[in-house]
Amino acid sequence: MTYSFDDYSSFTDEELISRLRSGEEHIMEYLLEKYKKLVLSKAKSMFILGGDTQDLVQEGMIGLFKAIRDFDEKKDASFMTFTD
Repeated sequence: MTYSFDDYSSFTDEELISRLRSGEEHIMEYLLEKYKKLVLSKAKSMFILGGDTQDLVQEGMIGLFKAIRDFDEKKDASFMTFTD
């Protein structure tokens, strides 16, 4: 089955994470793509001596993956707040 990112635009991040945990694994790709620009903007605003922007982007994407994995909808925070 082919999925379009437009299929998910009407859902909240919290709903998507719930669906991801219910077995819709392709949603992970959507969420990573959705927040990639945020990761890029944060990476560009940081500087690590001897580091590379691409290294920061990679670390940011790993952090985003972990945030999606670890988000707890029972806590009193939105996913966007949790990722920041």
